[in-house]
Amino acid sequence: MIMNFHPWKIDVDVDATRQFYEENDCAEDRDINQKFYDKMSQAQKDFFASIGVDIQKIKAKERIHEIPGEEDLPGGKVYIRTLDFLFCGRFLSIPDYQQHIYSDEEITGLELPDTLRVVTMPEGEKLPVYDIDGWACVFKHPFFRMEECQYKKWDCGYVMGSILLMKDL
Repeated sequence: MIMNFHPWKIDVDVDATRQFYEENDCAEDRDINQKFYDKMSQAQKDFFASIGVDIQKIKAKERIHEIPGEEDLPGGKVYIRTLDFLFCGRFLSIPDYQQHIYSDEEITGLELPDTLRVVTMPEGEKLPVYDIDGWACVFKHPFFRMEECQYKKWDCGYVMGSILLMKDL
């Protein structure tokens, strides 16, 4: 099923993703996953269901990051929560900043297909994200986050979604 998460367009295999989560559990702390689930809006839950992702089995983390004070700037604390989730599919389009990262063969060793569309983002625009009812999501190739060799080629059959939530304490 082709889904448009502008600027990303992804061919998502929902059934294969459901099968992946039946066989794999990426959760590191089930309580954290449950906290995320309990705080999700219905639209956020619907998003995950629409791509076949089991929220209870994704990688969810939370931590408090201390920011040291410097000269005239006071320090502080930031509450950081992250969600990383895999789903089965392939990119049909990516934003131009990702083309620059992924096409650097010295870094990735990946060769991008000629059929991949690159979306040029307006100059000066901040990092593109896909809004999931208030959660900013970035879609990326799992190459940088996954160690297994199956993720080391462009058409590996998986896409990773990453959500970063921060709140000053």
